[in-house]
Amino acid sequence: MNKNLLSLADLSRKEIEDLISFAEKFINEDGSFKKESLFSDKTIANIFCEPSTRTKSSFEIAAKNLGCNVLDFDTESSSLQKGESIYETIDALSLMGVDLCVLRHSESVIHELAQYIPEMTFINGGEGSISHPTQGLLDLMTIIQHKKTPDDQNIVIVGDLDHSRVTASFLEGLNNFKIKSLTFSGHPDMCKSFQNHPQGKYEPDLDLAIEGSDVVMALRIQHERLAAEDIVDIDQYKYEYQINSERLAMANEAAILMHPGPVNLDIEISTMVYESDQSVIRQQIANGVAIRMAVLSQFLSG
Repeated sequence: MNKNLLSLADLSRKEIEDLISFAEKFINEDGSFKKESLFSDKTIANIFCEPSTRTKSSFEIAAKNLGCNVLDFDTESSSLQKGESIYETIDALSLMGVDLCVLRHSESVIHELAQYIPEMTFINGGEGSISHPTQGLLDLMTIIQHKKTPDDQNIVIVGDLDHSRVTASFLEGLNNFKIKSLTFSGHPDMCKSFQNHPQGKYEPDLDLAIEGSDVVMALRIQHERLAAEDIVDIDQYKYEYQINSERLAMANEAAILMHPGPVNLDIEISTMVYESDQSVIRQQIANGVAIRMAVLSQFLSG
């Protein structure tokens, strides 16, 4: 396995499955997480240059569960505000003894940083619209918990696909499995890159897309990444693409509903569906801690 986790494209099927199996070992029978001071000599810096609740918090909890020293780096009060580059910032932290950096950034910088500061271990915490590997891992983990494997599953991804780093990493992970079908659905203006995609078919009619599906992944409308001309009418979007009880009933009876969060309730998903037995969204959130404990353990161990 590589020194850094920059992309799921860098992992084999076995490496993905091993990380997910490893993550399961950090979950107690009551659903809580094990706390073991395995890395009390390691210091981790969480550098989030974009907003985050789930990813940032779960990485911090995961690191503390493993006994790490955690630097919650505040970008707003750092020298980044004085014009210092992200390269200089992380190089300085490396010189101070930080062993691993979890980085979220709006631009594609993490691969260059890994080459620029080879003594630091990097975990990609979200890179623009490009990738979010630990989210992809926890999504695959959730599917495996309910379906045993992504193999032979009919999977539907619906929403703002063009601006979703979640989709990018999820597809990189799925490349290692023999799924039955993959269908993309969503407003045409938000799915321009997926209308002739090599991994799956695009179906703009969600009623047709969701029929017979085993896994339904809904996505957030990425308002912060949309150009003004791409903003869609929310009422029309809800009418055409909200996953509600009637639509979910078109999926297979044992289908699961996923969403990486944060969820815009009653826009992307109805409250009733969010709270239904088929929704595994809350489990995805919990899996984030276990997956990130596994990832940190793996990459801190070298």
